[in-house]
Amino acid sequence: MHKYFAKPLFLGKKIEFLTECHSTNDELLSRIRIKDEQEGFILYTDNQIKGKGQRGNAWLSEPGQNLLFSILLKPKNLQIGHSHYLNLIAGLAVCHTLDQLFNLNTELKWPNDVYVNDRKIAGILVETVLSGHLVDDAVIGIGLNVNQSHFALPSATSVQIETGSKTDRESLLESIVSGIEAQYLFLKSQAYDKIKAAYYLKMRWRGELHEFRDNNGVFEGEIIGIDETGRLLVKTLEVLKRYDVKEIQFLH
Repeated sequence: MHKYFAKPLFLGKKIEFLTECHSTNDELLSRIRIKDEQEGFILYTDNQIKGKGQRGNAWLSEPGQNLLFSILLKPKNLQIGHSHYLNLIAGLAVCHTLDQLFNLNTELKWPNDVYVNDRKIAGILVETVLSGHLVDDAVIGIGLNVNQSHFALPSATSVQIETGSKTDRESLLESIVSGIEAQYLFLKSQAYDKIKAAYYLKMRWRGELHEFRDNNGVFEGEIIGIDETGRLLVKTLEVLKRYDVKEIQFLH
């Protein structure tokens, strides 16, 4: 692993590779509690013992085959109410990179799983450190299936499965970091409408009728988008519903 990436302007200028760790997000959050790290610092590993996904789920990955990393951002003037845009820009960066490099037709399943051909190829978890009403530090963790060819679940896929060939993980990581940087600059310029519009173009099931489950049971509805705080908007015949993470399940 190189000591830094040349392609991005300011992200990925410091990289640390760990052969194994519990979770790159946990490790990076622990580091920044002890000392101030530079923005764009990346922790990358071949194996996560306790990788984390959304909803508190575990992220399982075959050692040495995939991309498992966390990157530190310092969006000092980002209001807490806009923190969900960190999820959006990370998801868009992964999608655009995979589409451009491998001609994949990616989708973003709310809140931030990346899908290809109805199967999950990547998961993203953003954790923040707050200071008053602002986001002080943001750790973006990304797990992307790259060269793994077999999965326990039929709902998972990888770059190799979709393209039929192996990919250099370091080059792919650099491209994703460049994509994150481009999206991050939109965020820093407060181009919220532009980011949301790009997210809507990639949003899985948006504008389609599907079945969901919430605390009241199974229902049929249409995803409209997200509200001003990032909650999912689902319209039924009777009402427009809003959901936080863990409050709704996508069925079929």
